[in-house]
Amino acid sequence: MKISTFPRHLFWSYNSDADLPEEVVAEMVILYGDLADIFQLSSMIPLEVIARVNHEIETRGHWLRRCNLVDKIILGK
Repeated sequence: MKISTFPRHLFWSYNSDADLPEEVVAEMVILYGDLADIFQLSSMIPLEVIARVNHEIETRGHWLRRCNLVDKIILGK
């Protein structure tokens, strides 16, 4: 998945034309993106991928408020 459509600060350590797996892009956007970035992500990849990545982040015990926001707003849980 191309990262050039997202703000540069989300993927500062990657080349701007990098092609990353959906899961990597989803994790970076969920963790560091703003709400507009998360909505953009939800229109680009299946919600199942977002749900899986969000659950993985949540099980690590960090970013629980962010994970809850994604669950409620994006995934409708």
